[in-house]
Amino acid sequence: MARKARVYSKTGIYHIIIRGIDRQPIFADDLDKEKFLELLASYTDVCEYQVYGYCLLDNHLHLLIKEGTTKIGNMMKRIGVKYVAWYNGKYNRSGQLFHDRFKSEVVETDDYLLTVLRYIHQEPVRLGIVTEVSKYAYSSYGEYIAKAMIVNSTYCLNLMGSTTAKANIAFKKYMNEPSDEKCLEADREKMSDEQLGMLILRIAGIKTLTELTELPKVKRNEILLNLKELNSVSSWQIARVSGFSQSVVSRA
Repeated sequence: MARKARVYSKTGIYHIIIRGIDRQPIFADDLDKEKFLELLASYTDVCEYQVYGYCLLDNHLHLLIKEGTTKIGNMMKRIGVKYVAWYNGKYNRSGQLFHDRFKSEVVETDDYLLTVLRYIHQEPVRLGIVTEVSKYAYSSYGEYIAKAMIVNSTYCLNLMGSTTAKANIAFKKYMNEPSDEKCLEADREKMSDEQLGMLILRIAGIKTLTELTELPKVKRNEILLNLKELNSVSSWQIARVSGFSQSVVSRA
């Protein structure tokens, strides 16, 4: 069954989230994060995109990007393939590293652009990794405050003030203001197996999970595809709870 079509942004700007398969780490140490940022920087000329923000955590990452000459899917595929090959070689592993395809949402107003940027910069604080956004080394916040290396800081700072001094003051204030945004609902708590089982029964209209195998293939795949679109479950968890193999789930 075909995947649900990705929504394309009128501005070309997207908030992207990439997670490790089954929420496992995609960065085992700081050198891995530095390698990913190196690749992100190296493809800016090739794909002609602009990076407005990023935050790399151990098992997931956020990007705020305006696509250039290369479409967003192909752009992320090129970076992802290169990084996974490097990561697998470093750790003598094989197979997938990322959880299915990346999640994305469109960013089509300047207000929401700043909202998403703040959300990204505050992610390490929400997760309890640091107490202040300025204390996390692998987000783009430092590039806005000091020297921009990867990000195009000019566009967002121009939205914050008419002069450099005013923009810098407003930027720091805004990025550190308490907020309860849930962009892409990325911070949704992981669903338990019991909760997932109940959800499957409800959307499938069945009484027991064993009845899933009796459903027509088209109906089954539609259910699995809808489950895979959730941020709160992994394909491995869907396979475990539904009773289908991971390959069946991944092909849906």
